[in-house]
Amino acid sequence: RVRATVQAKRKELLGSEKRSEFGSQFKLFAQSIDSALSLANTPEQCDEQLSRLTLQLEDLESRFAELDEFATELATRREELLEAFGKRKQVLVDERNRRSQNLFDAADRILQSVARRAATFNADDELNSYFAADPMIQKLRGLTAQLLELKDSVKADELESRLKTARQDALRQLRDRK
Repeated sequence: RVRATVQAKRKELLGSEKRSEFGSQFKLFAQSIDSALSLANTPEQCDEQLSRLTLQLEDLESRFAELDEFATELATRREELLEAFGKRKQVLVDERNRRSQNLFDAADRILQSVARRAATFNADDELNSYFAADPMIQKLRGLTAQLLELKDSVKADELESRLKTARQDALRQLRDRK
C-alpha cells in the first residue's frame, strides 16, 4: 500500500511538472510565432518561418505525446499557425503584386512618351544616342530591374521587349522617311 501511494504521488508530481513545463514551452512557442510573423517580410520568408515553427511544434508534440490533454491545444495552435502565416503571406503577395503593377503602369507611360519622342529624330546617330543615354530610358531600365527584384520576370521581360521594339520601330520609321 505504501509503494502504491508513493507511485501515485510520484505520478501526480511528474504530471504536474509536465503540465508546468508544457505551459512554459507553449508560451515560449506563442512568442516565437509573434516574432516570426514580424520577421517575415516576403512570401519566401513566410515559408521559411512557417517551416521552422512547424518543426518546433512537432518537437512539442513528440515531447508531450503521453499527455492527451495537450493534444487539442497543440492541434489548435497548429491551425492558428497555418492560418496566421497564410494570411501574412497573402498580404505580402498582394502588396508585391500591387507594387509590381504600379511599376509596370509607370513604365508603360514612359514607353509611350519614348515612342513619341523617338519618332521625332532625323538621324540614326541621334536615335541611337537617345536610346543609349536618355534619362527616361535609364528610368525605364531601372523600373525593369525593380520588377526583377519583385520577382515579376514576366513583366520585366515584356518591358525589355517593348523597349527593343520601340527602338526598332523608330529606326524603321526613320529609314522609311529617308
